[in-house]
Formats: sequence, C-alpha cells, structure tokens
Amino acid sequence: MSKEHPGKPPLPALILQLSRYQAHLYATAFGMSQSRLLFLRELMRTGEISQAELVHLLGMEGTLVTRFVKDMERSGLLTHRRDPHDNRFILVTLTPAGQDIARRMAVFSHTLEAQLLEGLSEEAVAIIRQGFEQIQEKYSSLTQAGNRSASNPARDASGTRE
Repeated sequence: MSKEHPGKPPLPALILQLSRYQAHLYATAFGMSQSRLLFLRELMRTGEISQAELVHLLGMEGTLVTRFVKDMERSGLLTHRRDPHDNRFILVTLTPAGQDIARRMAVFSHTLEAQLLEGLSEEAVAIIRQGFEQIQEKYSSLTQAGNRSASNPARDASGTRE
C-alpha cells in the first residue's frame, strides 16, 4: 500500500520529525534527554531492577546505562546497590526525587496527548492509535531482523550489495 504523496515527506521521515519535536518538548519541560526520561519511566514502571535488565528492556548500550546510573545517582534521582543474591548484578531504584520527575512526566504525557488529539473524534483517535501500534510492530520486526542480519553487508533497495 505504498502511495506517492507529492510534496509530502515519506512516512519514516515524518515519524522522525515528530520524534524530534517530542524530544524537544520533553527536554524543555524536564531539562534532560529523551533517553534519560525513558530510563526514569522504566524505573518507575519496574521498581528496583538490575542494570543488565535495563539494558535489555531499553535496548541501550551497557556503557550508556552505567553512565546514566552514575549521573542520576549524583543528581539524587536514583540509588544503586549490589544484588544480595548475586553479587555480579547492580540493582537500581528511584529515589523520591526521581519518582517525582517520573510522575510529572506521566502527567505531562497525558496533557500533551490531550493537546495533540484535541478536536479529533473518538473514531479518529482509535484509528491513529491502531495505525501507530501497527507501525510500532513493523519497526520492532525490522529491528529484530536487522539485529539478526547485522553481520550482512549493506544492501540497496534492489537487494544487491552496495
């Protein structure tokens, strides 16, 4: 179902631009990157969790997660400790200050959603949500396929090597 839309960017470019707008809004509101905010949101959702599990859940590099933990601990947003059951793992949890930011972020997200969807019918909202969920599933599949074929040489649109 690929249709040409003269003068309009392809859907992946539009999604990228929307992501940039969103990242800017969150960075302005909370003074930190979208990656750090996702990190805080995941900690709020899971409670105490190992750094290794965060790496897996967020799809971030281990070194980035370690840096986030150190920086956010210095800022008073989280604490870390060794797992008493397995000394190899580091457990992290939000402090009350970190929980406060995560709660404010949730409120901000709901307010932003209401602003973005204002004036749209319930049917239109359901269609948009369904479309985004389908696109998310496709991106996830493409990402997983890309991870499996990461050792393959790059190919152009015709499937041949570049």
